[in-house]
Amino acid sequence: MKYDDASWHYGSDSFPKSQPDEHGGTHIGLFLKWCFTKGWASELHLSEEPDDTARVSNGSLTGTAFLFKYCDGKLTNEDFNAEGNAFAERYYGEQGLYLDDYARHFGQHEYISPESAHDFAAFSSMLEQRWRTGVLTKLDIKPWWKFW
Repeated sequence: MKYDDASWHYGSDSFPKSQPDEHGGTHIGLFLKWCFTKGWASELHLSEEPDDTARVSNGSLTGTAFLFKYCDGKLTNEDFNAEGNAFAERYYGEQGLYLDDYARHFGQHEYISPESAHDFAAFSSMLEQRWRTGVLTKLDIKPWWKFW
């Protein structure tokens, strides 16, 4: 399952042409980094790129750099273990709140700032709150005419 793809962003009409493609994946890299710090990296990454996986977790390599180097700019279920995928499927999926949360808290950085310009402590706090509360998806409110 593909959660996101940087090319969807840097290939869009809303992406500033003056920005590097990596800025289209910054929000993805931040999410990947947070998941890795939770211990949710997949066995694939832990066995194939153990040093760089650890470097993302300890902050010496950006999640965005890892995303482009090892994941071709794509965030998929192959990046996380079962617990990470359970969270990502709900929070990042089609009905998930991740992109809304990112825009609300970090919209001033969207497509124009590298990962280093984001406050990772504030970002982590945002995701931790969602993880702890379990409120990960948009409400499924039916129109009044579909109540029966």
